[in-house]
Amino acid sequence: MVFETFDKISNRLVQVLTCNGGIMTDEEIEETQEVEDEEEFEDFSDVEDDEVVELTIEERQEKLKKTRWNVFMYLGLAALFFGFALYPFMGFTMSVDEGIGSDEFPLQVWGIPIAGEDFSDIPVEIEIIVQSLPSDVNNIQVFVIENPKKCSAIDGSIEKTRNDLLKEESEHPNKLATIENPVESNTYNLEFNLDPGLYCVQLLVNTDSQEFQGTNVEANIDMYPTQLPLAIVGIACLALSGFAFIGAQKEGKYVKSLIEPKEAPTIEDEVLAQTSAARIAAGPAGPPTGPSGPPSGPAGPPTGPAGPPSTGPAGPPDTSVVEAPEIEQQEQVAEPVGDVYEPNGDGWFFRILPDGTYDQKVYMLHEGQYIPYEETE
Repeated sequence: MVFETFDKISNRLVQVLTCNGGIMTDEEIEETQEVEDEEEFEDFSDVEDDEVVELTIEERQEKLKKTRWNVFMYLGLAALFFGFALYPFMGFTMSVDEGIGSDEFPLQVWGIPIAGEDFSDIPVEIEIIVQSLPSDVNNIQVFVIENPKKCSAIDGSIEKTRNDLLKEESEHPNKLATIENPVESNTYNLEFNLDPGLYCVQLLVNTDSQEFQGTNVEANIDMYPTQLPLAIVGIACLALSGFAFIGAQKEGKYVKSLIEPKEAPTIEDEVLAQTSAARIAAGPAGPPTGPSGPPSGPAGPPTGPAGPPSTGPAGPPDTSVVEAPEIEQQEQVAEPVGDVYEPNGDGWFFRILPDGTYDQKVYMLHEGQYIPYEETE
């Protein structure tokens, strides 16, 4: 608001000076300010148009190449960091003295200063190489004792902590590892997780006779203070390589669409597409017309004939008109004897007896069987 007021005042002064002392009204000042704003907006839009430049195909191909190289670069960095994380940056060696059967070494562990047993502890690996031992050896013990004076403390604090470890009364970060019944020409690997600080590492060989002649035991100490930070950086590089791969895939598809345009559809494809589109646009004329309602059933049970026919045939049918050959008569005789029912219309049947005469009862077909009709009162 202050700057806008200052601009209006300065414009007013300039206008007064350029008009030879003439006085401008507020409307003229506003019109002049609008014209200046429009000119500034046009200049700004011209600058934006100049800045937005479409990349050529060659420039996009070069950008795609750089994006792919970024993927390999991040993968290489991740492999490099993981490799250094697994490599010990500090290594020490100590050996047991045959005179006293022990040795000690001051160790300084550096890393993230977070107290307590957690993920930030520094891995320390100790490799025990047993070349030769006395015949009455019991075990080999490795003590890792935290002490601000390392191994040069003379106040008895190291011995006290060692006794607490033997009684299992000491806490983190003090450690004790025991190798029972060690075997010559064998190697034992021990691993400890320690907080950053100053330590004294003691290697002891215990025998029944307290004689240590012929003892040849060495220990290699490897420390990995950069394992956690390098692992975190390696994981971050893996994530960046994944994002770079996704970007390279998208850029590659776009460049491919520019270089290799899609083939033009054939006439047959166009006709099929237009026909399908016309059918879809037309859609069905309406829902299918079904029956207006359920079919109407019979109004009642079917009615049979009012009664049997008045009289059956008076006698057997007249066979004199048609004379059948002898062969057919013989075949008729040879047919198996059985009842024959002759339909008389309206659902009534007459039974022809085996001798060719008619039964005087009237029959009706019911559930696949012929039953005689009986009058009901």
